[in-house]
Amino acid sequence: MTISIKWFPPSWFQIKTKDKIIYIDPAWMRTYYTKYPKKIEFSKWPDPIDGLPEELEKADLIILTHHHKDHCKSVTVNRLKDADTLVVAPKRCSKELGNDIHVVAPGEELTFGDITIKVVDAYNTEQGSSTRKVHHKGNSVGYLMTVEGKTIYHAGDTKNRNDKRCDPDLNYFMPVFRACYTWYK
Repeated sequence: MTISIKWFPPSWFQIKTKDKIIYIDPAWMRTYYTKYPKKIEFSKWPDPIDGLPEELEKADLIILTHHHKDHCKSVTVNRLKDADTLVVAPKRCSKELGNDIHVVAPGEELTFGDITIKVVDAYNTEQGSSTRKVHHKGNSVGYLMTVEGKTIYHAGDTKNRNDKRCDPDLNYFMPVFRACYTWYK
């Protein structure tokens, strides 16, 4: 079976395998969907802003890279999960999501069915052109996942660093599309 990867602005991905639905950083931000033809809005400000870019399946696995609202939003996560969904995130996300998550840190590895996940650092360095150093070491993570024999790297919000090297067997690289925060090979 082919792996299907779909991007939703600004930093959200859906990965479909033969038997799993995975979301990375699902966070509905109305700003990014004002002209999106299939959007579904459930509520607007002053209520918690809630919506989906289109009709989406419930998740088997949701992984989050860090606690910022454009990556981690409880109303979106709750809309996409059911009782059997595993939610994986760094500790700072528990403030937004509560304690019903599997907390991870860089260096950890976990297995979910036939999916293996290696948690890696994701942060800004003091060097570079970004004036906002808002992704500090220890608060954010990226993920190297092996899904159906393919390796997928989701960088999270991170900056180019000399200590970061892609695995030569990497099949998919999923950067967040804001160059001032994202690492490119």
